[in-house]
Amino acid sequence: MDKKQKTILKEVTIKGRGLHTGNMTKMALKPAPANSGIMFVRKDLPGHPVIPALFGNVMSLLRGTTIGINGTPMVYTVEHLLSALNGLGIDNLEIILDNNEPPIFDGSARPFIDYINKAGILELDAPKSYIVLKKPVSYMSDEKIRVEITAVPSDDFKVDYSIEYDHPLIGTQRIELLITPETFINEISSARTFCFDYEIETLHKNGLAKGGGLHNAVVVGMDKIHNLEKLRYDNEFVRHKLLDIIGDLYLLGKPLKAHLKVKCAGHKHHINFVKIIMESLKG
Repeated sequence: MDKKQKTILKEVTIKGRGLHTGNMTKMALKPAPANSGIMFVRKDLPGHPVIPALFGNVMSLLRGTTIGINGTPMVYTVEHLLSALNGLGIDNLEIILDNNEPPIFDGSARPFIDYINKAGILELDAPKSYIVLKKPVSYMSDEKIRVEITAVPSDDFKVDYSIEYDHPLIGTQRIELLITPETFINEISSARTFCFDYEIETLHKNGLAKGGGLHNAVVVGMDKIHNLEKLRYDNEFVRHKLLDIIGDLYLLGKPLKAHLKVKCAGHKHHINFVKIIMESLKG
């Protein structure tokens, strides 16, 4: 039986502060018709510009994924919300914001999952459409550390993600999961974003992390984690990286069917890989 596209059953309103801008945003998630995709709308700007969640609209990848149109960044840090939508299989949604960044909440995707489940999920009378690879694709970068991403054609979506940090509290971590709504909710969605304490001053100087704190990020020191809350998983760091790539990959515009192997990547590498995937589908 063919899978159907999904949206949400009813509108739900979310309010919270953004991670990097620190701005308070009221955001409405609204049902959208089949084949409309994921669309962000800035209702506070003249003309209420619509920003489709597509890789061609990526404006910046500095410590998060920012999208916009006409050369103007309009929505910062979209990856956690997009990850929740990809993980739950939501194909069509209108996201209406009165500011420039979705709430960060606790630094994970779990609050978005809870709001979407509160709204309910509606199956639409249209077949689900996928990005299906024609051949294996790969990406490699050697800028600071060796980054590798490969994908092979598959009938499902599986990711094998590994990270390597020269730090005793992180070290080498790896996770491999078949991505389904169940595994996303239980194994990925609660993993929080993280940073090192020595980065915070530089982030603030660059106008970033204005809304950040121990309530919405795991802050790693030289020999301790500063948060009072314990890690939610032994390998929470790599699980959050997995969460990030699931969100960034949704900028393909459709869910991906492939088996991925990812090593030491970040948002810039994720989006470069998305471009390679789309290039591989031409012709």
